[in-house]
Amino acid sequence: MTKGLTFDIRYDNELAHEYYGDGDKLTKRLQDVYKDKHLEFPQYFDSTLTTPPIHFMSVEAPDDVDVDELKNVHVPPGLSVEILDFD
Repeated sequence: MTKGLTFDIRYDNELAHEYYGDGDKLTKRLQDVYKDKHLEFPQYFDSTLTTPPIHFMSVEAPDDVDVDELKNVHVPPGLSVEILDFD
């Protein structure tokens, strides 16, 4: 079984947005950041039309995942990840 989490991804500024990118580039970057956590990131996700955009990813995690541990993972400078667990 898996647990559904929502990752709200924000950029500090447009320069960070250009650096980390969108779509597959951003997904690959997040997979690297959370590589040991056994998370499944979506290929497609919703985004705002603002500049820089805010992305909303529905991420699948193992049932026994420690959400607080995920929140403490070091995210590269310029990115902000808010993890929401609605379960």
